[in-house]
Amino acid sequence: MKKQKITVLFLTMALCASAVLSGCAASQTKPSQSTTSSTPLEEAKDSGTPVSSDEASPAQACENDEVLSSEEQAEAEQERRAEIAEKYSIYAPYGMTYDTKKDRFFYNGQVVRYFKDQINSDETNGFSYDDGVIDVEPIRDESGALTGLKQSSDADFNAHTKEQEALKTELGKAGITTDSGSFEQGDPNDHDDSLDAYTEFGVSYDKASNHWVYGKKPVYILYDKDHCTFCNKGVSDGVSLNVVRDENGNIERLVPVDKEELEQFVN
Repeated sequence: MKKQKITVLFLTMALCASAVLSGCAASQTKPSQSTTSSTPLEEAKDSGTPVSSDEASPAQACENDEVLSSEEQAEAEQERRAEIAEKYSIYAPYGMTYDTKKDRFFYNGQVVRYFKDQINSDETNGFSYDDGVIDVEPIRDESGALTGLKQSSDADFNAHTKEQEALKTELGKAGITTDSGSFEQGDPNDHDDSLDAYTEFGVSYDKASNHWVYGKKPVYILYDKDHCTFCNKGVSDGVSLNVVRDENGNIERLVPVDKEELEQFVN
């Protein structure tokens, strides 16, 4: 299996966040910010790892040819679950706990499907699992201090169901498929770091649009043979870049090319 890095951004919906996953390359989520795949709305769907961002933006993936052994994968998964357990330990005194073996949250003995807690203007804890049976809400006082938790009403549960279905529909239209089942939000100031290695050569991240840009145009495809394949299908009219390296493997420059030259590597 290739070790792949995908940053999944989610558009805030009434649910919790609408996804911004639109990767052209098959991907494996990386624990960090946030799909239950690492901190709950941060990483990706059914795996139960967290993903983050309050802005709309298609998913983007950068694939690396580094092979992970089964032992390394197991270690990474163990670390991911430990991070989730630590981050969400603040809710344990109020009845919601995280089972590291099952990779699921429980409240009053039932699997939690949906949870969102706006900790402050810069941070949100939250997740969503298809196999949950109840939704849980935080209770905070006027000062913003957490004072308890409560099970969501049937009306709110049904509303979240509709929002989840709408999200799945949008992901389907974008051609996005994932093996995960939960999402987690984190710090909205965090950004997609897929192309950080190319910032010295003119690529930069625009937080306003949640797109990587080059020469003021969004990056559609960046192809770096044997190193990285990036594609943002949401900006197919953007610039396509081919990475040129020297004989020692160091990046020399980025060359804009016709998108048809690179689409063969991402379709």
